[in-house]
Amino acid sequence: MKRVMEVLDTRTAELASAPFFEFLRDETIEPRKRLAFAPCAAHFVMTFADLYSLVLREEPARDPYQELVNAHTREDENHWQWFLKDLEKLGQNPKLSFAETLRFVWSEETVQMRMLSYHMCRLGLGADSIKKLVLVHAIEAAGKVTVSRVSEVGREFGVATGEKLVYLGPHHSDTESEHTLEEDSVHRSIAEIELAPETARELVTVVDDSFRYFRSFIDEMHAFATRERSVGAS
Repeated sequence: MKRVMEVLDTRTAELASAPFFEFLRDETIEPRKRLAFAPCAAHFVMTFADLYSLVLREEPARDPYQELVNAHTREDENHWQWFLKDLEKLGQNPKLSFAETLRFVWSEETVQMRMLSYHMCRLGLGADSIKKLVLVHAIEAAGKVTVSRVSEVGREFGVATGEKLVYLGPHHSDTESEHTLEEDSVHRSIAEIELAPETARELVTVVDDSFRYFRSFIDEMHAFATRERSVGAS
């Protein structure tokens, strides 16, 4: 498993070099415009709750690895509520008909968002506990990179407007460090798992696939934000 985690660290570093994160650091662009990607993330944020509660969680847990997965899914399953509140504060909750909302979420502009959701479910459905644990690590590593960068813009937005963002602000980033999977003892115990060579190769593929889909999603959010569109305009 140590080898799998090394690949995960490499993919995380590669993801951090995406142009989207350079865009987020550009303080010449007002924070609200840098956060204009938020509606683009809706499908994944909402599917994420189902992924954790309906796909990855298994009660009762079959083994200690599934127990770790279950603990983590409980820690993250309600973050979608923060996201909805932040859309209000950003002015990204226009009055659209139900049909218009569906048209946006399933539009060409959000294809990669939906593909990320579908592939995470594909990788998790019916997986054994080790594969689920690696998938959760991949999701959390990609998410941590993104959330940490976005939270800085959310902090700027709060200073400029007096509106405190939660999902897109420092609170979300701060909670990431409090997860069970972030504990040193848990990291060590996972790294020490012995895997058959073919299992290790399969898990490396899970990591590679996950980060490929996350990169496509991040590039799509970048494109959406730089077009400076709102949901209503779309």
